[in-house]
Amino acid sequence: MKIALIVISCFVFLVVPQFGWAGDCSPLQISLFPPYQLVSAEKDVCGLRLNLPLGDNDNFYGLDLGFAGGTNNSCNGIMLNLCGNFNNGGSINGIELAGFMNFNIGELNIETEGGSGTKGIQLAGFLNLNLGDVDGIQIAGLANLGNIDGVQIAGFANTGQEVRGIQLAGLLNIATSVRGIQIGLINVTQELTGLQIGLINYIGKSPVPILPIINLKF
Repeated sequence: MKIALIVISCFVFLVVPQFGWAGDCSPLQISLFPPYQLVSAEKDVCGLRLNLPLGDNDNFYGLDLGFAGGTNNSCNGIMLNLCGNFNNGGSINGIELAGFMNFNIGELNIETEGGSGTKGIQLAGFLNLNLGDVDGIQIAGLANLGNIDGVQIAGFANTGQEVRGIQLAGLLNIATSVRGIQIGLINVTQELTGLQIGLINYIGKSPVPILPIINLKF
């Protein structure tokens, strides 16, 4: 227990300041569920948040632990929750680890800089769902959803509009446009600059749209 407290303290006082928060922040949040929490959802947290079971703040910087954690604008740090991590719009920068699901409704075009979206790592036992873009890594036991600039790994399926990098799935990879590699039992895309490896490989805009084992287009 003492070791855990030392690790958390080191993270809060040495690592968290690197995220560069601004304004008035609370170093600690303990929450049953909004509004029954130590500080209100409108106040930023810069340090440690304990979700027992549910915490919610507009902006969060630091280490988030518990059952379910949410932000309404931005999260910078590490979110580790048994059920899930939820972002209602804005940006996620760091690591999300959930027993069940990571969910982000932020919107961002991969072509742009800044704005909302996920930059970092999402790891979920069941599902990673992003209505914006992901710059980094998604790993899920079942499925990943979101535009990706990086790597998607799923036990069942990966899906996204724009993919730059690698999709690796036990069954199905599907995207509108891919620059990189799809590896799965079934791979589907309309546009490809790269390689598909699987039992069935489909490229909509190709002279030979369907091929077994390997299909490629550059």
